[in-house]
Amino acid sequence: MILRLGHCELFVTDMQRAREFYIDILGFREHDSDKDHIYLRGVDEFDLHTLTLTKSKTGGLGHFALRVSDPEDLDRLEDHHKRLGVPTLMVPEGTEPGQGRALRIVEPNGHPIEFYHAMQQVNVYNPQGGLNHLPMRATHRDRGIPPLRIDHMNIRVANVDQALKYWRDELSFSVSEYVEKDNGTFAAWTRRCQGTHDVALVQSASGAGLHHVAYTVQGPAEIIRTADLLADAGYQDAIEFGPGRHGLSNAFFLYIRDFDGNRTEIYTGDYSRDIDLPPVKWTWEEYDKRGRLWWGPSYPERFLEVSPVNNQWI
Repeated sequence: MILRLGHCELFVTDMQRAREFYIDILGFREHDSDKDHIYLRGVDEFDLHTLTLTKSKTGGLGHFALRVSDPEDLDRLEDHHKRLGVPTLMVPEGTEPGQGRALRIVEPNGHPIEFYHAMQQVNVYNPQGGLNHLPMRATHRDRGIPPLRIDHMNIRVANVDQALKYWRDELSFSVSEYVEKDNGTFAAWTRRCQGTHDVALVQSASGAGLHHVAYTVQGPAEIIRTADLLADAGYQDAIEFGPGRHGLSNAFFLYIRDFDGNRTEIYTGDYSRDIDLPPVKWTWEEYDKRGRLWWGPSYPERFLEVSPVNNQWI
């Protein structure tokens, strides 16, 4: 039923500064914009947009969206969530640019989620007919070191074992890796794809929150070049943690933050594994020593900060 992570909305306070950071510096491609929104995508993506920047009084998570395999899945998910006692809202086609009708909820752990099936695709044909070029074949117009595609969300929850009752048991997400601490689960990396995760669940005393959204790049060299790019452009303070390599997931990473505190992970190199296989277990001691960071500089204290989530989603 659920195929993958589809897109994410972040709140920003200054649209011009957001445009400079995400488009002029990082190199996201712009699909469209109005006075309150900028719709962006990575350079390899066929969906019209996967990152929405929405003007707001503070930064934080607006929502994130999961694509389902069939339009009727939306009705099935609506019935399922009503049985769970979760409020639902079905919104019509076109509520977001290029998107079909969608189901909006606030999942039991407090995060604003959208389920959708239809999303308009980038037109690869020229006006006279025939193939023009695929989305990634426009590098001559790109700026920065543009991300390729959206990869995952990392969210904070009050209790990971309770969160798994929804993500694993109700939505049938597979767990690729998890961290055990004090006879409970401290963190779990859940997925509907063969990569390591679509949605990571990590314990936080403050409850629901966004830690980061991740976009992939081609390889470790692009992560280094992204750090160079930000520093060269005067955005050195935007570099928060990395470059380095995670032990858990095996990925290379660079964490950056915009002027509103929204964190993006520039990410590459995790492994692929069938989703029906048993998860990899880490103890807290193993994770603290080698899981979060296999090599690289130690994380700063502000890396533990989280962004708020939209509590007026429906």
